[in-house]
Amino acid sequence: MSAPRVVPDLLRNSARLAPDRVAVAAGTHALTFAELDARAGAIARGLRERGVSRGDQVGLMFGGEAWPDYAAAYFGTLAVGATALLLGDRFTPADLTELTRRHRVAGILTAPGRAAPDVPCWVASTTTIHEGQSEAPYPAEAAPGDAAEVVFTSGTTALPRGVVATHANVLRAQVAWPAGPRGNQPCLHALPIGSVAAQVVLVNCVGGQHTLVALPHFSAPALAEEAERWRASTVCLVPAMGHWLLRTPGLTVPSVKGVSFSGAALPVGILADLAPVFPNAEFYNFYTSTEAFPAKVATRYDPSRPESVGRPIGACAVRVTAPDGTPLPDGETGEIWLRSTDAPPRRFLGGDGDGGATFQDGWTRTGDLGHVDGDGYLYLAGRVSDIVIVGGFNVSTYRVEQVLGRHEAVAEVAVFPVDHRVLGEVVAALVVLRADATVRELREHAARHLSPRELPAVLRIVDELPHNAGGKVVKSGLPALLDEEGPAAFVAPRGDTERVVAQVWSEVLDVGSVGAADDFFAIGGDSLAATEIAARLGARLGAQVDAVTIFERPTVAELAASLHGGDAR
Repeated sequence: MSAPRVVPDLLRNSARLAPDRVAVAAGTHALTFAELDARAGAIARGLRERGVSRGDQVGLMFGGEAWPDYAAAYFGTLAVGATALLLGDRFTPADLTELTRRHRVAGILTAPGRAAPDVPCWVASTTTIHEGQSEAPYPAEAAPGDAAEVVFTSGTTALPRGVVATHANVLRAQVAWPAGPRGNQPCLHALPIGSVAAQVVLVNCVGGQHTLVALPHFSAPALAEEAERWRASTVCLVPAMGHWLLRTPGLTVPSVKGVSFSGAALPVGILADLAPVFPNAEFYNFYTSTEAFPAKVATRYDPSRPESVGRPIGACAVRVTAPDGTPLPDGETGEIWLRSTDAPPRRFLGGDGDGGATFQDGWTRTGDLGHVDGDGYLYLAGRVSDIVIVGGFNVSTYRVEQVLGRHEAVAEVAVFPVDHRVLGEVVAALVVLRADATVRELREHAARHLSPRELPAVLRIVDELPHNAGGKVVKSGLPALLDEEGPAAFVAPRGDTERVVAQVWSEVLDVGSVGAADDFFAIGGDSLAATEIAARLGARLGAQVDAVTIFERPTVAELAASLHGGDAR
């Protein structure tokens, strides 16, 4: 059997080798490899009847419950020589209209029963397209250098950018997971259609004759149930799903042999914490970007390097540079670039993005910061844009997230800037817990590892954080969570110490009456003010007061209690 030249060849080969094996399943809907190949062939013929030909662009709009239909639409679109635009189900009607106009989309395929969007192109369900068509194998009309798919970035403030991958580029993902001597190794995931990780799973499973099992909607109990039902060998997740697994008491999935994470940085220690959930599994973390794939960095969980995302795999390479592009030595933090020497690079679709700034001489800028140690292991330090400028000093949100994430009670944390009248910006943190903890305990933990300007001026415990379809925290939605909590009722200071603390706060912060429950940061406090307040309180109370104590105990009552109790530092 000849090696695949284009992506549809993967399905054709697997339909010959394992025709009766389930290829893709979601809920009660499943297709074998033979059925998937036949359905894809019928869709290709239906598209040809609609006038679609090599080089055209067809949008694929499917939700997680329709993975079998999506897989057939994907391979059918590529077989006719068209490019599949992986829309998933995340685009608003306005975004769809803009996208179809901007990129001259020929048409959009949807799942059966889905309402058709109002867009300036034809829209049809897979049932409508393949109905009455021959299901005989359809000879692929594409070439290796043709555009196979367009994956859209996870932009949250503007229309996501399209990233084009050729057939040759996509096929490079398959070599990492070929069919092995153990035969079928079912893979379970809850990844959104249209993400890089989901595409890697689809291509690997189809190319290796492995069953792909998709959860229409993620939940910890559903994952455990489906893993045992299908005897899943591998589970693919995003970090947010790992957090929810840890919040489900008594969950155990013994059938799984490998668990991989991608899509976002993992908090330190989460892989070790998940060991009881998957007692027979090894854990892996994959780092890449939509633009850079198949260049990637990966690691099997290593307790000696818990913060590393791994080393480059195979023909991949990583470099760290200064802002002007100058390579930096090991240990120095800079911008991360990735390269794959055996795969053609990706590019932006049409006029999307600044290709010259992202793709340079085979290297792809990721937009992340990090450093490489002497053994070649990569460590992340946040996004280039994830910086809070506190009084002129740069604070990495990633560093603060990592520190708070090390607390044993923390499941997930997001750090972002909020405006401040003196410092311009200060650090805010929202924390999701998986065990009992108080804000004071979290502040005390942070104060042991962060400088005063890095400490969160605002720290709140919330039930959950907003995520996009790829599992990444949508930071543009975080300030609204702060607004949900109204101001605390005024409580008059009680006792001499509380009154002294309230008076000093009022003087330094230049505010009116300060109550016992007032939060230092909520009424305009900052690291500079904390230093001045500590000095004045020390003089008036005859005690040594450290500014960090104010960060740990940010209300008048809490600070006064610590001073009265003699534990001020």
